[in-house]
Amino acid sequence: MTGETDIGDPDLTVATRWCAQKGAAWTVCRRLGTGGTAPVFEIASPEGARALKIYEARFSEGKKGEIESARLQKQLSLRGHDCPYLVQVYEGGTFEGRLWLLMSRAPGRELEKRLLDIPRDKIRQIVDQVARAALFLQSKDLCHRDIKVANIFISDDFNHTTLLDISVIRDIYDPVGAGSDHDGQLPVLATARYSPPEYLFRLVEPGPKLWHALNIYQFGGLMHDLIMREPLFQAEYLKSSENRYRFAWIVATAIPKIQADDVDQDLVLTAGQALDKNWERRSTLRLQDFLADSNVQQERALNFLGFESHREPGLEENAVAVKLQRLRDVSSALQDAVLQFLKSNNVTAKHEVRTGTNDSSKLLVYRWETSTVEGGASPRLFELHLALHLLDQPGGYRFRMSARLSSMMSGANREATTELPELTDVVGVELALARQAESVFGKLAVAVTRPSAAVKET
Repeated sequence: MTGETDIGDPDLTVATRWCAQKGAAWTVCRRLGTGGTAPVFEIASPEGARALKIYEARFSEGKKGEIESARLQKQLSLRGHDCPYLVQVYEGGTFEGRLWLLMSRAPGRELEKRLLDIPRDKIRQIVDQVARAALFLQSKDLCHRDIKVANIFISDDFNHTTLLDISVIRDIYDPVGAGSDHDGQLPVLATARYSPPEYLFRLVEPGPKLWHALNIYQFGGLMHDLIMREPLFQAEYLKSSENRYRFAWIVATAIPKIQADDVDQDLVLTAGQALDKNWERRSTLRLQDFLADSNVQQERALNFLGFESHREPGLEENAVAVKLQRLRDVSSALQDAVLQFLKSNNVTAKHEVRTGTNDSSKLLVYRWETSTVEGGASPRLFELHLALHLLDQPGGYRFRMSARLSSMMSGANREATTELPELTDVVGVELALARQAESVFGKLAVAVTRPSAAVKET
């Protein structure tokens, strides 16, 4: 494309002249893509490949130009950062009346275009690297606001990811942003299908809580796409091309299906929790929970509980009769599955099923103690409560489960709790609930062993 100008492509023309004024060693290689505000070109430079963003004229002048110029300065504030998983920013400004930004050229292609090719054992690493980019931004009091597979590049060997498009980063403590929040417009500067209800409909005031909840939800979307190998709500998106309101309703209310037998089940559990429509429950997750390091923490914490291995027992599906019978059937099956899981890990537990807070809930209780005592210390006592609720929904039921793990050691009771994502009552829900229960052991084990765990002296 060197020296090429095309009167039908004014953006390419501007990019070519931009390179010319930089020197002979600067040339346009190809167009990488076109975002919501600007096309991006691959540039050859004396320092190697670069990405040049040339903002469209309508986003370079007037009120929109002022907003984008402010966002450009926010991006330039990250120049020279040391996060390997976040696009690097070199310089920016105005050229021939157009805003521009020079960035690193991320290796590979868009993750969205490689979903079918991603090895299943690379999912955790990809999520980990994107989480490190988000954590870096968080350390600068910034939120990306548009984390999705289309804004992530993956190298050809699937070993390196780069989070792109930092044009809509937001100071988490800034209540105004670019100013439109207080103009009554309340824009959604993200992608609708990857936006939770509280942000899509602006139900929560801008601030750290909102941006944290948005971050977690978008990581749920990223994990969904990697696990299910397709974009979130893809089928509904295709059906709703002529009715955006219907799609917005689906995004705000539908519980995405996340199920796969060939990925680690704690990833499935975390993805479901991150896509919880209830932002307060969802917000109990942290960005650190998406790091690969947490897997090591879980293994150590499971050893602390006395577990020796990880096996996933099967769970027989039961037919639906009436609501209360359905609850009894599922709670009974869940009780057996968790008991079998404990036994497979050499943990013998006393167990019982109690009536829950109402007729539509059951409480499953398990108690056990570690058999190995080191250094003459007293055995560690543990108690797990699983609260199972059967809820009505149009055309059927859905299940909601919460878990609480407590431990008694040296006269102190340590507790950790978590809310699990709701599951629609369809064929296979018993297995899905069992996997939720099995996977939650690791999360609760990590939480109860942390110094910050709730401690009650006895």
